[in-house]
Amino acid sequence: MYTITPMVVAYGPKREKSRFTYMHNFGEKVDIPYVSWLLQGEGRNILVDAGCSADAYREHIRGEEPLMLAGEKFADVVDVKPIEEHFAERGLSFDDVDTFIQTHLDWDHCMNTSKFRKARVLLQRAEWEKIPAHPLFKSTYAPAYVYEEIGRLNVDFVEGDVEVAKGARILFTPGHSPGGQSVAVDTEEGTYVIAGMCTIRDNFYPPKHVTERADYKVIPPGMHIDPILCYDSMLRILEVGKDKVLPFHDGAVMTMGTIG
Repeated sequence: MYTITPMVVAYGPKREKSRFTYMHNFGEKVDIPYVSWLLQGEGRNILVDAGCSADAYREHIRGEEPLMLAGEKFADVVDVKPIEEHFAERGLSFDDVDTFIQTHLDWDHCMNTSKFRKARVLLQRAEWEKIPAHPLFKSTYAPAYVYEEIGRLNVDFVEGDVEVAKGARILFTPGHSPGGQSVAVDTEEGTYVIAGMCTIRDNFYPPKHVTERADYKVIPPGMHIDPILCYDSMLRILEVGKDKVLPFHDGAVMTMGTIG
């Protein structure tokens, strides 16, 4: 059994909600956390993604002008707590992480990845081989040198589902990105799934006014390479996680404590 600790590194203020809920919530704004998830148990320290700091955003992503994505001018990223401080509070160093699971390669998920030099990094081969996935998504990716640094780590390119350790397994969940992967984690409270795509709670648990009128069960993220493939991946995540799906960018993560 594991505990799951969300470590919020920073957040993106006032993001267009329809970027997360495909064809819904136009004009609404949400604050979205950039998170790294620490799994501890069975003698292991497993990390799922590593987030992005405000400094990394300004230096490597923003440029001289605010980032434009899908017609939206981004407000600058705001720091919450450096990942170094999160680790220090728990008496850990980056070298204590034995396994690092990279769910996908959007910049807000991987700007700190290269700091974990002793970990085994698990990344879907399909994700790695398509950077960027398409010119439409160029602004969701980091500069090439960020991925060159990741490529020099102890990367294990995997294909499909993977049993990481007893009680922790990778689910292949493409659609948001070419090779997205999610992580199912057994805890004392049941099995949770960290959803490896840019989603909020409304994606997996749409509000009643949506479900009463629609035949679909989930709402794919607004950014996707294939909405139907993404939809099917989300159903798979729900099948495993049921009411315990953890979306990366839901505002509730900002104040969520350790699970399990």
